[in-house]
Amino acid sequence: MRRCFAVWLTAVGLGLGGPAAAAEIAVESVVINLVAEVEVPANEAGSLVEVPAAEGRRVEAGAVLARIDDRDAALEVVAAEIALDHAQQQAANDVKLRLARQALKLAELELKKAEDANRELERVVSATQIEKLRIEVEKAQLEIEQAVKDLAAAERTVAAAKNALLVAQRGMERRKIVAPIGGTVVDVRRRLGEWLEPGATVVRLVRDDRLRAEGFVHIEKLTADLRGQAAELVVTLPGEKPTTFRGTVTFVSPEVNPINRQVRVWAEFDNADGRLRPGLAAKLTVKVSSGTASP
Repeated sequence: MRRCFAVWLTAVGLGLGGPAAAAEIAVESVVINLVAEVEVPANEAGSLVEVPAAEGRRVEAGAVLARIDDRDAALEVVAAEIALDHAQQQAANDVKLRLARQALKLAELELKKAEDANRELERVVSATQIEKLRIEVEKAQLEIEQAVKDLAAAERTVAAAKNALLVAQRGMERRKIVAPIGGTVVDVRRRLGEWLEPGATVVRLVRDDRLRAEGFVHIEKLTADLRGQAAELVVTLPGEKPTTFRGTVTFVSPEVNPINRQVRVWAEFDNADGRLRPGLAAKLTVKVSSGTASP
């Protein structure tokens, strides 16, 4: 396997085995496949109270496919909103800080008066009284410091309450089963009233507006990098003549099959009109543009 891969890299890297601009390369054993399919699960436990999804319905990414009973989650959101409102009111309440500042002004004024009185008449105010007044000033300063810390703590409580609200709202959202991609609903596996456990598949969704034609190319034909090259898909649709669709090569496998020396290749095609269907056999040709460099 490694020897074949090394041979392929050498052949492609040096441009051996043919000119760098072959007109076209036929891809073998081509089958049309889906680009994406998803089994959409429940994220929370609960009973289904709404299932708007239906087989055959096309949905956009983010569309609600089903909904689990979310009444308890809604109450948690309300409780979180009340807690946040209370926390914000507390954070905005600076009454203690303003009172502490006024108390400091009064204490400083009383101390100044006592010190001025002693300068005019020695020992008119006792040393003990002066010390008490100084303690009152320090007390007011500490009350201001504490009030500032309390307001900072209140701001942190607001942040925590906001986070709790987001968690509660997320709990509501997790009870909605939404489409992760745009596509067509092909299977609704659960019905109204059923109890779900987390991880239980509710809807199977496929993307069919863009399909992939997969096949194989012999290593000797890979004399140029096919990625990004134009591709033509010829399909015989029911009741129609062979029809050509045009797309682009999006993937060339780095691995070589050691038995048949083939490399897996695929191209993608728009299918907005829904004419192509997964599982159809087809003929795929890669149109290598002139002057394409070797990879």
